[in-house]
Amino acid sequence: MRRAVVERRRSVGYTRWLWKVGVVAAAAIAVVSFAGFGGRAHAAQVFTVNVDGRNPKANEAFIAYYPSTVRVHPGDTVRFHMVGNGEPHTVTLGTLPNAAIAGFEKLTPKQLQAQQPPKWLQKLDAKVPQLLPQGPGDAVQASANPCFIATGQPPAKTACAKEAQPAFDGTQSFYNSGWLASNQKFIVHLSSSIAPGTYRFMCLLHREGMSGKIVVVPSSKAVQSPSAQYAAGQKLLASIEKKLQPTVGELRHGQPPIPAAKVPARPFVLAGLANQAAEEASITEFGPAKVKIPVGGSVTWYFVGAHSLTFNSNKTDDDIRAVAPDGSVHINPKAAGPANAPGEPPPSNGGNPNGPPTLKVVAHKTWNGRGFLNTGVFANSFGPPVIEGYTITFTRAGTYRYICTVHDRMKGEIDVG
Repeated sequence: MRRAVVERRRSVGYTRWLWKVGVVAAAAIAVVSFAGFGGRAHAAQVFTVNVDGRNPKANEAFIAYYPSTVRVHPGDTVRFHMVGNGEPHTVTLGTLPNAAIAGFEKLTPKQLQAQQPPKWLQKLDAKVPQLLPQGPGDAVQASANPCFIATGQPPAKTACAKEAQPAFDGTQSFYNSGWLASNQKFIVHLSSSIAPGTYRFMCLLHREGMSGKIVVVPSSKAVQSPSAQYAAGQKLLASIEKKLQPTVGELRHGQPPIPAAKVPARPFVLAGLANQAAEEASITEFGPAKVKIPVGGSVTWYFVGAHSLTFNSNKTDDDIRAVAPDGSVHINPKAAGPANAPGEPPPSNGGNPNGPPTLKVVAHKTWNGRGFLNTGVFANSFGPPVIEGYTITFTRAGTYRYICTVHDRMKGEIDVG
């Protein structure tokens, strides 16, 4: 798979997407401070953290954990629940990611606005493997599969040795869930001997921009109940969903994020949309979901975020995440799209970075509706400078349903005739 998904946020600058989740994390901590406290039960407790979020009224993706901070005791358990809609995520702890996240938290506002992070932070980040490659290739196996390393670096080109998941004692260098499947749970049992302190975790795709904290406090001190901490996370999620609601309506009516005078000729479909007021989230829908055209007519899709346009898919090619017979997780090359497809991030020097985005059609295909068709995964930024488009001219009457192979339940339909 090409770098499309990996570069989802980096096409608008490394620090911009990091900064936005930093704001969310701070808000989450503030919300947690309001909730009621409960005494420490004699038995170990189980705390739930949602990976991503789920809005039953709109298909959305959230580049965050809810709650992003949990306060626990030694011997407790943190259950990470992947509740998203296909957006790739991991839960990764250990001294290596902890150092990178702690370094990011020290950045000044000026450093956060820079085009690139300081070199010292780049070095810390480089010690934590990526989930997806920076170009064609398979997922990084030490990241895509569970990996538990006591000391040292994870392997660069192979998967980690398979072993039973140990309790997390805070000293392991790399403690990784792997690429999580939809509705999967990653259970982290905290050792009864773990030292009080802050243990940071992150997603290996979204990096320091999607991170959280397990704060272990002495057993003699009270922590909020698991239900109170979970409720605080859901309250924050609801506030972000509310900010997205106006944009959901815009997407479903096919209103692009550009001035009315520059709206392209219809028919066109928006593949995803976002709102600057809720930058840690995006809408993963096609809008409008249904389009009717005559035979010989054309439709253009404009991609906002990491999405594909895929017709006539089946269970073997409808998801970029694939599980091999031996249980290992990989990129599904057919679902990700051909390596020479046009779905590359747009040039970072195009357009005005502070002005409205420019819409640019980068490919045009004439299609008779037969056979498998996949554009490849586009990875346009949520704002300027360029949002790429893909045009298809339909030469045969029929009803053509399509999906995004990155995001579950992201579907559309073209009626030709």
